[in-house]
Amino acid sequence: MSKVLVVRLFVFVLVTTAATASTLVWDKLEAYVEMTPEQEEASASFKVTNKGEETLRIADIKANCSCTSSIINGKILEPGVTKEIVGIFNKGKRQGQNRYNLRVYLDNLTEPVATLSMNVRIPTLIEAKPQIVYWKESDGKSERRIQLTLDSNYIDEIIHIDYDTRRLKVTDEPSRPKSGIARVLVVEPKSYDIPYRGAITVYGSGPGGRKAETRVHTFVQP
Repeated sequence: MSKVLVVRLFVFVLVTTAATASTLVWDKLEAYVEMTPEQEEASASFKVTNKGEETLRIADIKANCSCTSSIINGKILEPGVTKEIVGIFNKGKRQGQNRYNLRVYLDNLTEPVATLSMNVRIPTLIEAKPQIVYWKESDGKSERRIQLTLDSNYIDEIIHIDYDTRRLKVTDEPSRPKSGIARVLVVEPKSYDIPYRGAITVYGSGPGGRKAETRVHTFVQP
């Protein structure tokens, strides 16, 4: 097949995809979902209407992550018909902001006619920045600072900080309420010459007896 013919076929596919996509009207292409700490699964609804004169068929819906799937109430789109696609997101151990896509394909088209985006926020009840602190010989001997932020919707107090007192020295800096930072931990190994691998565990509590914790991993590499 000549290069000219390949280019013409490629252009034809693009034009066909664009023309077909233009007959489909979506209520939205992007959804925003806020999960609660107890939720393991979130969903978002996308509705599509065939405004054209030909019957179309949704051949496939591909997700860009195994954590996301979809359900559709019928793949045949007759003229004037509206169908619903429900994107389903499984949280697993994820936190923070998550964005995933569902690409919608019609019969005989290699390019998606639409990309549906799910923006999912999973609350981080206690956020530690950074989550890993380490010391090695080339870095010199200095303190490390860890900022602790609470999601005030769920956690309002740090109740305990656990660490190996034989190996680490952990003190507090004054809090910064206007910045949203609940605590700043100043961390330093008691010896820079002895290898160490451990964790600082931060425990918090909130309304209704809610509990949460996070860990900061610490390493000393002489």
